[in-house]
Amino acid sequence: MAVIEGIDGASHLSGRVLDTFQERLVDIWARDDFGLADPAGTAGLIRGLLDGPSFAPAAHALVELGIRATWNKVFAERRAQFLAGWLAPHLQGRVLDVLGGDFTVLRALVDTGLAAADVVGCERAAAYTTDWTALPFPAYDLGPGLTLPAGDFDTFLICTVLHHEPETEEFLASVARRGARRWIVVENCLDPANDEDFHFYVDEFFNRCLNTFDVPCVHQHRTAEQWRDLLSRYGTVAHEETRGDVPGMPFPYTLMVLDR
Repeated sequence: MAVIEGIDGASHLSGRVLDTFQERLVDIWARDDFGLADPAGTAGLIRGLLDGPSFAPAAHALVELGIRATWNKVFAERRAQFLAGWLAPHLQGRVLDVLGGDFTVLRALVDTGLAAADVVGCERAAAYTTDWTALPFPAYDLGPGLTLPAGDFDTFLICTVLHHEPETEEFLASVARRGARRWIVVENCLDPANDEDFHFYVDEFFNRCLNTFDVPCVHQHRTAEQWRDLLSRYGTVAHEETRGDVPGMPFPYTLMVLDR
């Protein structure tokens, strides 16, 4: 693995990973209608800026070209609506969104008919700059630990969270102690077309370049089979489905519904 340590703390994988990332940029920007006159040429420009010791030049270009604003809008609206529609049929009773980020998915679920009185969010607030005051549901700061909000919950929503937890198994054990009968887990999984190097690089790009979030980028990605085996320690994976058309994303998402 050829790694270049950046002056801004970023780590960049050269060659193959950047080539793949460039191809995926073209796919995303064309598929999700970013309004770029030349997606391929723009992806080549960004790839060149990423092939260096710092994320800073690429981050600046993404802002100047309007890509950052468009991509974040795709995440906040189209990706959130996509996930809400995908997850909603599997929700049961009162829902806790565990480490829900900026809560765009939970907001989309409420917008599509889930009662705000039946949902609660929680996150490590220091990781994000989101204003929670306008949320239509309560949201709780977990601080540095993982003491989940008090109350009875039927469903835990754990959406693209697990691969960011340095101690994933400890995280799951802590969640399991709260006793919700259903977990809805979404993960971007390793597969032959999306290996660990690529997943880790995309994590760093999204959290250190496109945006700046204080979220760990760690080597905790797994294949769907490995996630299934890990989750099966806590219950039965009753449903599993993979989608490759998630707005804004350069790899598929896998949904697993765990009944306990």
